Amino acid sequence: MEQRKSGHPAADGQAAGHLARLFLGPAHGGSRGAYLPGGFDLYLRGRGDDAERLVHHHEAQHVLLTDTTAWGAALVLTSQVPQWAQLFNQLLELCRTTHESFATYMSCSVVAASTASPEAALAAYPDYVGLVDRLDRHLAAIPGEHRRSLAATALARVCMQTPVIGQMAAAWPQALTPGELREIDVPDGRLRTLYRDPAGLPVEVVAAADEAVAAEFGPSPLSADLPGTGAAALDDRFDEAWARWEDLVFAALAARLTEAGATVLGSHEHLPATAELVARVAATVPGLRLTVDLDPDPPDRSMVAQVLRQARLWLTTEPRPARLITFGQDVDPDEVVRVVDATTRVAGRPNVVLGARLPNRLLAGYAFPESDRARLAGLDGPVLAIRTLADDGTDRDADAVWHVRLRDPADVAELTAALDGGADVTCCVAASCLSDERWRTQWLPVLQDTAPVIWLIDVPVASLAGEFTGGRTVHGVYLHLGANPTGARRAVAFKVSGQAGAWIAVADDVGIQLLTAQLADLPGIDLRMRGADWTAAEPTFRRVLIDLLRTESYVDLRALVDHGN
Repeated sequence: MEQRKSGHPAADGQAAGHLARLFLGPAHGGSRGAYLPGGFDLYLRGRGDDAERLVHHHEAQHVLLTDTTAWGAALVLTSQVPQWAQLFNQLLELCRTTHESFATYMSCSVVAASTASPEAALAAYPDYVGLVDRLDRHLAAIPGEHRRSLAATALARVCMQTPVIGQMAAAWPQALTPGELREIDVPDGRLRTLYRDPAGLPVEVVAAADEAVAAEFGPSPLSADLPGTGAAALDDRFDEAWARWEDLVFAALAARLTEAGATVLGSHEHLPATAELVARVAATVPGLRLTVDLDPDPPDRSMVAQVLRQARLWLTTEPRPARLITFGQDVDPDEVVRVVDATTRVAGRPNVVLGARLPNRLLAGYAFPESDRARLAGLDGPVLAIRTLADDGTDRDADAVWHVRLRDPADVAELTAALDGGADVTCCVAASCLSDERWRTQWLPVLQDTAPVIWLIDVPVASLAGEFTGGRTVHGVYLHLGANPTGARRAVAFKVSGQAGAWIAVADDVGIQLLTAQLADLPGIDLRMRGADWTAAEPTFRRVLIDLLRTESYVDLRALVDHGN
């Protein structure tokens, strides 16, 4: 189930909303994450270490378990229906151990497969060490690391495949009450039932799955998942075999739970009932924007896309204070020149970045005063503005991001004339703005004639397929931002042959890896990450990245979600 419109948890520290979301926080400082259905927030230290990778993968695993199970569908739906707010909290508590055990175990597995031992990173999160140890003991009969991960996935899925959607439908329009849920049909109750077996996952279950895979696919998959074989088991040619192995373990666990009185749904059995319930609820709940994908086997890239579109990397701990003023109305050109000269210098010259963003994106990402919020809410197209840090105009001795809005394309020429060559000018246009054809026609020719244009990727990669495919070569380059307190360690830039400007995305190490891989998987793309000369573009990238890290509150691919599309 895909959530079309949702806010993120407030970035206000560890305590706020803790019980209403799944939260990975260290014992003392360090990187942390928080997940709610529809999105997760990352607050990273910017060190690029295993702890940051662990946090990102942990939250990503929450996404995958929620988006592929019946209980997860119930969480998504209840999180969006006001009269189900209490039910959402109750459902979340009834799956918390299952969700956190799965997310922690799987994130440790990913870190172990890609870098090194995750123990040192996990030690910063002592509340989660016991979850991994308990699940590890339960899976001790499995000889291969990859098969342990598959079994952990099957275990979590079988716990989450309950009849809760049908029970919610029967209770609608009233809210289902926890008293109507049997212990054996809630995720954590099922997990406790399976954990009661002192021997853990039965040896015969593992042996039966191994024998079936060997008979159908030969010995190679199992041989690739033995100690000392590294990541050989992850070879794509074994995907079908491993899917079969996981399904066999799921079926065996489902049979054990059924014997204990549970009603276990098949892997995708909940989807038709979920689609029906969503349709019924949408008819009475204004603004509900949920869709149910009835395709039972989405490709891997769809799962990567789900993770990417739900991730948000915070560059601060909360939305930056901000003000909105209008060029030529609230402030004259000479004053703008004076302020940018005093506050934006890079390598001895003012760094003027003309940034275009959607109004709702600005409203979501900054703490504007109410008067400015009202003005932004009244705008129906992208906002082009210069951003600079300056005193917020109050007696709080605090800086705000001042957005100097240019109302008309003619303002661009007036500004550049006032600068008179005494500043470096660059344009940074968010990709989400390209959805407004009228704005594109009116503004882009002016911007492209004024300065180099960088397109900021703030929407899902799939929605940009037309910009990158069609037989044109796409060159890419990784940009290392170094250690910095924002958590944004890396960027990636792309240049499409025959097109003006370049594309750029900013994230942590994991985010850039996933985004680049998804772009490379676009049908028909010719992506080359080596061989191009980027020397001439590097100063432009540097100026744009400095401006982004100084003035944005967060980076993500959710701009059109914020916009309501």
